[in-house]
Amino acid sequence: MSSGAKDQVGRLLALVPLIRRRGAMRVDEVADMLGVSPAQLVKDLKVLIFCGWPGWYPDDLIDVDLDALEPGGDGMIRISNADCLQEPLRLSTAEASALLVAVRALRDSADPAVLPSIDSTLEKLEGAVEGTPVASVQVPPRERELSAFRTKLAEAIRDARQVRLGYHVPARDEDTERTVDPIAVVSHQGVSYLDAWCHSAGERRSFRLDRVLGVSVLETAAEDHDLEPLDLGDGIFRPSEEQPLVTLQLAPRARWVAEYYPVVDARESAAGALEVDLRVADRAWLDRLLMRLTPHVTVLAPAEFTASYRQATSAARALYA
Repeated sequence: MSSGAKDQVGRLLALVPLIRRRGAMRVDEVADMLGVSPAQLVKDLKVLIFCGWPGWYPDDLIDVDLDALEPGGDGMIRISNADCLQEPLRLSTAEASALLVAVRALRDSADPAVLPSIDSTLEKLEGAVEGTPVASVQVPPRERELSAFRTKLAEAIRDARQVRLGYHVPARDEDTERTVDPIAVVSHQGVSYLDAWCHSAGERRSFRLDRVLGVSVLETAAEDHDLEPLDLGDGIFRPSEEQPLVTLQLAPRARWVAEYYPVVDARESAAGALEVDLRVADRAWLDRLLMRLTPHVTVLAPAEFTASYRQATSAARALYA
């Protein structure tokens, strides 16, 4: 007889439509139907009086006859002002579609041992939608592929095996292949990444799963690099002292860069401009950023980056000459 918050919400969502449909019912009868003690059901009802429509004025809240539940009362549950919960809780077509897509994607890459449980869940969901077209929703091929990649990576992490990773690098528009020691699959702002030690780079790297082209689990044991768990509190990019430090002067219309990207230091400059220092891991990434910011950015240092930016802008202007 669980009395946790999640169980309590489930009971109340079932209780209100029941009482609205049948009318007043005895506490002990309803408690037996819900599998809880009468005392627990009364506690639930004392929470229900704080529920209702946004606004939280008295007329917005559900009414419960608490006097009837006190010693000396008739022990009957009476609920009013709850028309919003008149009908039993049901999944909408969109909600059922989302659940079916997610479960089917999970099934495509699941361990055989859990397939009976997944199939049972699918059967119940498809039965719940009563044969509507939602049951024919198909998982996009790329989603199935990414789900399979996640399963392989989970196996490699569990068994401490190296992985051969096919990966697209958008900064160079290049498909690469590398061997990595997988550490964990993590998420940041809704995007999944593989945290791994990359043998090609000789350092820890994060790989976006939606840019992964292929995953092969190798027989070779992954090396133990004694790394701390990845802290995503400051974002996925982790500046290194070995990366070049670039100083930019941002005009007012480009000041957003200091809020969007991790900067080492920021200083107010003349005419509302902002000087920022930031580490650059990929030269091509900086070139693209600078071209987006033109003419609201100036590269102050180092000199080689200043010259490179001037050449890039001159070449761009020549295209329109």
